[in-house]
Amino acid sequence: PEAPKVSDSFPGPKTVEVFGELAKLETPAIALGSVLPFVPEEAKGAVFKDIDGNYVIDFCSCISVVSVGHQHPKVVEAISDQAGRMGHVFDIATREKLDLIKRMRATAPEGLRDNCFVSFTLSGTDAACAVAKQARMATGKGQVIAFTGGYHGVFGTALAMTTGNRYREDYGPLMGGVVHLPYAYCYRCPFSMEYPKCGVECAKYADSMLNQPYTGITDAAALIVEPVQGEGGFIVPPSEWLQQLRQSCEKHGCLMVSDEVQSGFGKTGKLWATEHFGFEPDALIFGKAVGGDQPLTGVMMRAEHREKLAQGSQPVTFAGNVISLAASKANYEIMTDPDLDLMGRAKKLGEEMQSIFVDAQKSIEQIGDIRGLGLMQAIEFVKDPDTKEPTDAGAIIGMMIELFSKGVIVVPAGRWGNTVRFMPPLTIRRDHFFNVIEMVVDTIKAHKDALA
Repeated sequence: PEAPKVSDSFPGPKTVEVFGELAKLETPAIALGSVLPFVPEEAKGAVFKDIDGNYVIDFCSCISVVSVGHQHPKVVEAISDQAGRMGHVFDIATREKLDLIKRMRATAPEGLRDNCFVSFTLSGTDAACAVAKQARMATGKGQVIAFTGGYHGVFGTALAMTTGNRYREDYGPLMGGVVHLPYAYCYRCPFSMEYPKCGVECAKYADSMLNQPYTGITDAAALIVEPVQGEGGFIVPPSEWLQQLRQSCEKHGCLMVSDEVQSGFGKTGKLWATEHFGFEPDALIFGKAVGGDQPLTGVMMRAEHREKLAQGSQPVTFAGNVISLAASKANYEIMTDPDLDLMGRAKKLGEEMQSIFVDAQKSIEQIGDIRGLGLMQAIEFVKDPDTKEPTDAGAIIGMMIELFSKGVIVVPAGRWGNTVRFMPPLTIRRDHFFNVIEMVVDTIKAHKDALA
């Protein structure tokens, strides 16, 4: 459908009624649903249709989930076919599970490719908790190393690894044994240095913490890192940082875990963001776009650790649901189809998006940093390009509200809420894509004073 296309009264009366009633009945702890007055009833590709007949472009893939687009015909067919034969089953052997695991192993990053076992879970939080548990079993150690700006989930072990204030406040004490080190956030270097002159000082610091005495890190089981930080603001670190972390983990004797729940499955231009950086993880956690229209998350871990896990120690009632497995298999077939080349398309569109934003930056000094890989792009806004003082989060929300009023959904990110992330489905129509980019630039220009 042509989009965006919204009425003058958007959001419409039916939406206002449903949103208002649900707001009184559902927990306020959910994120977007508690503040965005939007009630969709249909979706196709990158477009939602709401209950009042408005057409809205999903320029965030429901936060990095529908990489092949909403309701892709092949995915719908796979779900329908499987649902007609069998839905829920014990978490036991099925042909669907075997087929998917074989495909996942064959396309995993180096180090895990054809050399891993798979554990299915229900959410990214579950996957992060599972990998921490498995790493402890595999190594016999207890501590977990994570990074500032990191997001791994909102409950239990995963929350202890996550650093966002709003997820942690009024919920302590959190699980002990988690140590946070500085992420390679070059735009705001925690050591006040400049890459590459810095010699990747943050990697040296991490190594000293892991491998020198009297640092408090004595028995780390795992180091968990997002190869491209998601909630933290789509931060792309230097390859050397991740490579040196790999070496530090080997010296310490802990497992290096790549959290690809948000960055994984094609959107960076490679199936796994890990593949951009030249390091081999011991484990990888996946989710979001791997299941797409159906929930499916989990862990891929090197095969050598399988025998160290206790039999029956991690039952998950709905893990490996055959309808989700069927949807995931279809997603894999679409994403890895050489004729479609969606990952190549993501790379090209991402480069075009960056080029347009860089051009806009010349006349809009509030555009502080433009970063990303493929169709995982972001702009970090600042009040002043020299001081890099973060733009107020309220100004970002105001800009997003205006975009939404025009029929475009984008979402914020970053430690100060001063970053906007762009991650449309890889199948988005070119005219929709460039129309939205133009609307984004025009909206930024209109909000220059508020951003400053």
